[in-house]
Amino acid sequence: MPPVNGAFEWIRLPWGPALRCVPLAAIADHFFTGRQPVLLREGIRPGDGWHRVALSMGVAPRAVVRLQQVHGSGVVVISAGDVLPADWGTGDIVVTDDERVAPCVQVADCVPILMADRRSGAVAAAHAGWRGAASGVAGTAVAALVSAFGADPADVTVAIGPSIGPCCYRVGADVCRVFAADERWSSRIDRWLTAEPKGRAAHGVPGSDPSARDGMPGRFLDTWAANADQLQDAGIPPAHVHVSAICTSCHRDMFHSYRVDGAEAGRMIGVIRSGAKREAPAASPPRPSPGSPVRPRGY
Repeated sequence: MPPVNGAFEWIRLPWGPALRCVPLAAIADHFFTGRQPVLLREGIRPGDGWHRVALSMGVAPRAVVRLQQVHGSGVVVISAGDVLPADWGTGDIVVTDDERVAPCVQVADCVPILMADRRSGAVAAAHAGWRGAASGVAGTAVAALVSAFGADPADVTVAIGPSIGPCCYRVGADVCRVFAADERWSSRIDRWLTAEPKGRAAHGVPGSDPSARDGMPGRFLDTWAANADQLQDAGIPPAHVHVSAICTSCHRDMFHSYRVDGAEAGRMIGVIRSGAKREAPAASPPRPSPGSPVRPRGY
């Protein structure tokens, strides 16, 4: 398993290891999966990976919120007491204060972002690939928590899960132009898009050099920095933003990577549940956190 920084730990779940952010776990149950369990793209089947995720989160299988993700910034709000729909709809951000559901985002190189408000227990799950980072998905998710549930950004804790890193994420001039066109990012663009990779790619940089396509040299995109900066711009204290810094391309044995596997790539998820550990009177005991810390020596 990849090494983790002090804000994250590996936990053992029925299918094997999953990643958890320690500070976020103090507020809301959550985890990030790897190649296991296998998560089918079609409907839920009895006993499949989605059932196992639901069981680990303590919700019904159909209550694992799976949006049709479109690389946009659309928000779906689920409030406690709402009638749960048969189809969760389209979007890339889910915010909720409903303990019956477990929002998730599906990724295979894109950035999964999970966040929770320690006062209300409301949570959010956001999907932020390069298009999401360029459109400010992270800040939109924070704004949705504020508008829907009265969250104060100063009380929100965020975990950025495994995704392709700035060591491996080479992009072309088309992507650079999208970031450059947004004045919000003008002071940050040289930090987010660099001529050289940040760190060594464990297996070499995946994919072809964009210069072969558009005649301009590719650059390396740091979606970890882009999303972390946008979260701080939205009012999240820097100490509350936790980046796993695990590259899905470098650790392709553990994670799916679209850049490596193409259309055959499977999907991982980041999933979270509201209300388990919100600030409340002592008479309201929290549910147990899913999983227990993995001892790396056991693998």
